[in-house]
Amino acid sequence: MNHAASPPAGPDVVVYTEIVRTTLAGSGHLMERVIEVSRRALQAREDQARTPRESHSVMHARQHLERVAFVLFERFAGALEQAVAKGADQNQTATRSLFSVQFDELELMDESQLSENVERARARQSLAEAVTAPLAELNALMSAAQGQSSVDPGHNPLQPELFLQAMQAVVGQMQPSDEVRRDWMTHLAEAMGAELRTLYLQLIAQMQESGIKPAGYAVRQQGGNYVYVKPAGEEGHAPGFGPEAAPWCRGDAQAPAKPAAGTDHTLLTLHQLRRLLRGELADGPTPEIPFSERFSREFESTPSHAAAPSPDFDITVPAAFEALQEMKQVDHMMERLGNRGPLGTTAAAATAPQNPKAALGQALSMEVVALMLDNIARDGRLLWPVQQLVKKLEPALLKLAVADPRFFSDKDHPARRLLQEMTDRSLAFESIDTPGFESFMQPLIDVMGPLTHSSIEDQEPFGHALDQLLDAWATREKKREHERLRAIDALRHAEQRNLLAARMWQEMRSLPQIEVVPAEVARFLLGPWTQVMAQARLDDTSGSNDPGRYREAVDALIWSAQPQLTRINVGRLARLVPKLLSRLHAGLVAIDYPPTDTERFFELLMQLHQQAFEPDRSAQAPPPSHPKRSKAPTMETDEPWIAPSEAVESGFMDALADPQPGNAADEALDPISTGIAPHREMAVGTWVNLQVEGKWERTQLSWIGSHGNLFLFTNTYGHTQSMTRRLLDRLVARGTLQIISGQTVVAGALDAVAQTALRNSLDTGY
Repeated sequence: MNHAASPPAGPDVVVYTEIVRTTLAGSGHLMERVIEVSRRALQAREDQARTPRESHSVMHARQHLERVAFVLFERFAGALEQAVAKGADQNQTATRSLFSVQFDELELMDESQLSENVERARARQSLAEAVTAPLAELNALMSAAQGQSSVDPGHNPLQPELFLQAMQAVVGQMQPSDEVRRDWMTHLAEAMGAELRTLYLQLIAQMQESGIKPAGYAVRQQGGNYVYVKPAGEEGHAPGFGPEAAPWCRGDAQAPAKPAAGTDHTLLTLHQLRRLLRGELADGPTPEIPFSERFSREFESTPSHAAAPSPDFDITVPAAFEALQEMKQVDHMMERLGNRGPLGTTAAAATAPQNPKAALGQALSMEVVALMLDNIARDGRLLWPVQQLVKKLEPALLKLAVADPRFFSDKDHPARRLLQEMTDRSLAFESIDTPGFESFMQPLIDVMGPLTHSSIEDQEPFGHALDQLLDAWATREKKREHERLRAIDALRHAEQRNLLAARMWQEMRSLPQIEVVPAEVARFLLGPWTQVMAQARLDDTSGSNDPGRYREAVDALIWSAQPQLTRINVGRLARLVPKLLSRLHAGLVAIDYPPTDTERFFELLMQLHQQAFEPDRSAQAPPPSHPKRSKAPTMETDEPWIAPSEAVESGFMDALADPQPGNAADEALDPISTGIAPHREMAVGTWVNLQVEGKWERTQLSWIGSHGNLFLFTNTYGHTQSMTRRLLDRLVARGTLQIISGQTVVAGALDAVAQTALRNSLDTGY
C-alpha cells in the first residue's frame, strides 16, 4: 500500500526539523568533500596504473570529474531535497536486500541498464558497509523525535538510499560514458559512505544532547502481541535485522527463496544471464543487435583520447581470450553438474558436440535450472513432500535445459507453469495433516512418476502432465471456484453501487436544504439513501431519470423533517406521510438495510412529524439543530457500505476484526492513526495466514476491487473473507494477517538466481 508520511508530531519535533533543515542546507558541502576525496583516489590510481591505456582511461575520468565538480556540488543539494520530498522507493524501504534485479526483467535490459544495476548494487553495498551501525541508532532517534513509539526507517528522511539517489541523479545529468561513470561511482560511493558515517554520528550526538531517547523496534511475538526493544548487536542492528537473523535463518514463513548453497562458486553473472535470456548463446545465427547498442559498443565504450592498441591485438587476442574463458567456464559448470549425480552427467555430456557458444548456452541453462530447483527445494514455505517432488523433477528439467535452454524465461512454458502450479497451490496447506493435502498430492505423484522417466526432447511431456494435473484439481476445486465467483459478484455489485452513491452524495451535499434539517436526517440522506438511489439506478432498465422516484422522496423528506414548515400545512403532511414512509421502506428493503436501523430512523421521523400535530408544544420545544457540513457523512473518507446479504455472500469482516475499545496496543499499531504503511502492495494470488474468530486460517488473495478498496480472500475449502483496505492495513499492523508469499515460488527462486548473478557481477564486473 502506498505510504504517505504523517506530519511530524511530538515535543522534539523542533529539534528534528532543525536537524533535517541544516543537513539539507549543508549537503552541497558534503558533496564537495566527496568529490575531492574521489578526485584524489582517481589521481592515485592514475599514478599507479600499469599500462598506458589504463593510465589514460583513469586520467580521462579524473579530468572530466574536475571539469564538472562545481556543477555537481551546486546541483546536489537540490537533488537531495527532491529525493527527500519524494521519499525513498517503497520497495527499498520494505526490504533488507541490496539486490533488487528481477529475473524476468533482465531480457528487456540493454547494456547500459545492466551496467547501472551492477553499479547501483555496488554503491549500496559500499554505503551499507559504512553506515550500518550508526544508521540503526539514528533511525531510532529520528522516529522518537517525531513522536513515534516504535522505529520506522521511513520516518528518517536522511536515509543513505536518498543520498545515493541524489548522487546518481546529478552524475547522470553530466552524461558521462559508461566507463567514466563506473570509475566515478566506485570512488564517489566509498567517499559518500565515509561522509555519511561521520554525519550520522554527529547527528546522533546532537539529538542525544537534546535529550531525545531512541524509540524501540516493534517485535511481534508468537501470540501476536508486540514488544518494543532497543537496537542491539555488535554493529547496532535493529532486532532481527542483523545478518544472523535473516528471515530464512529463522525459518520465517514469509522468507523469500535464499540463493542455493554453493552458489558462491558459480561463475554465473548478469551479463551471461542476459545473453542466455536473449538467445545470444543459441546454436544458430546470432540475433541482430539493435543499432543503438552497436553504436554504443563501437563508439562510446572507450574514451576517444585513450591509447589504442594495435589492430591485430584488438581483433585477435580478445576474441581468442573470450573463447578460452567460455570453454573454461563450460568445463567448470559441467564439473558442478556432474557432481549432482548420473542425470547431471548425462545432461552435461549432451553439450559436448556443440560449438563453444552453444555449449556455453546449454551449460548456463542447466546451471540456472539447478540453482532454481535448489532454491525451490530449500524454500521453507513448502512442505517436505512437495520439496521432494521438486527434487525428483530435476533430471527431466535438466534434459529440457539441453533441448530448450530458455524454457524458464517463458512464463507460459508448460514446464515453468507445472512448477509454479504445484508449488503455489501447495501453499494452501499449513501441514501434511491439513485436510485435503492428500487429495492434492495424489495427482502430483501420479503425474511425476512417468515424467521423470520420459525421454525429454521438447515441452510436450510437460504440457501433457500439466493438463492432467489441472483436470484432476479442477474437479476438486469446483466448489471453491463457485463460492469465489459468487463472492466476487457480490463485491463487484457493492463496489459499483458505492461509486455511484459517491457521485450522488456530491449532488445531495450541494442542496441548500440539507443544511436546515436535523443532523440525523442529513446523515440518512447522505448515507443510506444515496445507496438506495444508486441501487435503483443499477437495477433500472427503463432509462428513467428517477427510477423508483427515490430522488423525488428526498425533497418530500426534507420538507417533512422541518416542523416549523409542516405546522403551516398539516393537511399536506397528513397526505404525504403514508406515501413517504412506504417509499422509504421500499428503498431500504431494496438494499437490504438492517431492520433495526430502519426502525430507529422511522421512530425519529415520526417524532418530527408529531411536532406538526402538536402546535401547543411549539413554544416549549427548542429550535431544531442545524447540522454543520463537518458533521455530515463524508463519502471520500468513510468505508464503502456493504449490504448484509453481500456481507454474508462474501464473508465480509467488519466488527469481527475491529480492535476492542480502549486497546492501547491496537491503537498504537493502527496504520490509520500512525500513518505507517505496514506492508507493500499485495497482488492477487498472495497467500496469507488470517486470524478468524481466534483461529488461524491459510487463505489466498483472490480478488481486488477496481479501485483497490475491497479485497477478497478464499481458502482451499472455498470459504471467503472480504474486507476493506483500511481493515486489511490494520490486521497486518496487528499481526493477525501475515503475508506468506508476495510472489510465486518459481518467480522468487528465479529472482534469487538473478541475485546470485548480481553478487558475482560485483566482483567480476558483469
